[in-house]
Amino acid sequence: MSQKIRVALIGCGMMAGNHLNYFREIREKDPELTEIVAMCDVDGERAKNLANKAGDFQPIPPTYTDLEKMLKNEDIDAVDIVTTHSSHHVSTIACLESGIHVVVEKPFALTIKAGHKMLDAAKKSGKILASAEPARKGVGTRATEWAMNKAGLIGDLRMFFTQRTLYTLRVVVGTPWRHQRIYSGGGWVIDGEVHYMDVLRSFFGDVEKVYAETRNFEPTRYLDANNLRDPVPSDVEDTAICVLTFKNGLIGQFVWTEGAPGKGINHQIYYGSKGSIDGNGIQFKDGSTRSMDELTNDFLNALSSNDKERLFPRGVMNAGTLGVYDFIDAIKNNREPEVTGWDGFVAQAICDAIYESAYCGQAVKVGDVISGKIGAYQQDINEHWQL
Repeated sequence: MSQKIRVALIGCGMMAGNHLNYFREIREKDPELTEIVAMCDVDGERAKNLANKAGDFQPIPPTYTDLEKMLKNEDIDAVDIVTTHSSHHVSTIACLESGIHVVVEKPFALTIKAGHKMLDAAKKSGKILASAEPARKGVGTRATEWAMNKAGLIGDLRMFFTQRTLYTLRVVVGTPWRHQRIYSGGGWVIDGEVHYMDVLRSFFGDVEKVYAETRNFEPTRYLDANNLRDPVPSDVEDTAICVLTFKNGLIGQFVWTEGAPGKGINHQIYYGSKGSIDGNGIQFKDGSTRSMDELTNDFLNALSSNDKERLFPRGVMNAGTLGVYDFIDAIKNNREPEVTGWDGFVAQAICDAIYESAYCGQAVKVGDVISGKIGAYQQDINEHWQL
């Protein structure tokens, strides 16, 4: 395929602005690779505003408020779906059935049932279905994975501890629907930490089982959190404390909360038989250290020129841009993207396993969540959307 890949953006809200910047950087690095040829959003003014911003680096694309009309009128190779969670499966399936490649924002789907429908549609269409899970692509994450798995610097991997604790009454990115399970599928665990679950899979492989407790300590959030104005009810978790057991035997503790007044903590650390690694670098069991800057340089120097271009094409280092670049290049070269729809689905399934475990009060196997054997937490969501 020699011509530019013609892409449409579906959903033109806050996250779509980030995606537009990814396409801007790709355009700067490789002007002949891709072009945005249409935008679609239920809010026509929002779509026009984003289209005008695209005009800063390419021709202004036409805009639509109706997905079916856009698919009928425009010559589109691929779509980048950046809608609300509850629309992911609807837009994805419609595009795949129209013979169009799809990359969909996180979380992959609203529920496991919705995800299966998307995967089935991709299989039938023969088109690429990718997941916007770029966190694993950042240079620091790549360097950490290299240090643990390829260079073996901390020995046999044993365990990890991740804790992100803070206190806030804000509405997440100012969007009240994120605090309504029916529309979001859950709280920040599935909304944001799904990225981290994909990173953990890239580090350690598949998660076998999960035991979790979740809480909603603050059921009222505020659009103006500083002044406690414009309240928004919330029925999603603001706290999750989990133990993850991986198929390779590694164990880890994952803690996230926005309900912890006082001192905040943001730290993740991984342990092996020879030492530990975190954002500062490695501390070996004899007390010696290697900084993250040293590890990153060692990682980049260990790459062949071909591998460096594959991982960081045209010198791009922004993880979000790399995710879109990989999707577009996969279409152009008729290959599988690094983070497939299945990868995004499994990262989502780990999050759903956290919810299912907390709901039923016992450890659950991720495979049982994927198969639908366990799904009580999601039942009312599926019923609402007739999944």
